[in-house]
Amino acid sequence: MRRYSLDISGRNFVVDVQEVAMDRFEVVVGDASYEVTLSGDENLSGAVITPGLHPGQGATGNAANSVAKVRKAPVDTPAASPAARPATSSGGGKNAVTAPMPGTILEVNVKAGDTLERGQQVAILDAMKMHNVIGAPRAGVVAEVCVAAQQNVNHGDVIIRLQEK
Repeated sequence: MRRYSLDISGRNFVVDVQEVAMDRFEVVVGDASYEVTLSGDENLSGAVITPGLHPGQGATGNAANSVAKVRKAPVDTPAASPAARPATSSGGGKNAVTAPMPGTILEVNVKAGDTLERGQQVAILDAMKMHNVIGAPRAGVVAEVCVAAQQNVNHGDVIIRLQEK
């Protein structure tokens, strides 16, 4: 649950927000409780990130075992697409899902034309031995995949682009 303190026209409000489902929230303002359904998410952050700790090689495990813990999804990527060009760091605009930090793309789980739901996994980014699941910030259709597995990316590099709404 998140608590927000708001000052609106000189009046103070305390708002508690609890996520119930991917697009539903319980919002409490004072003594009133509301069930809120998210109808648009253009102003939300650029990517949904779910970090997970996966131990590297060492006395207790090896890298192959740690990668096996991450959900695999088949990807049909044309040979001449993302691997043939570097990721772009132009920020990409509102339809771009960008790398939230520098790292290496371990997996790309979508291809151009795929229909996505908000939060659906699009890629796994390895940063400092943490596997970060990059999710779609909104529902939509993949217009372009801009990276390939084992590609290094910087903060802000475009991972995928979504079609215009």
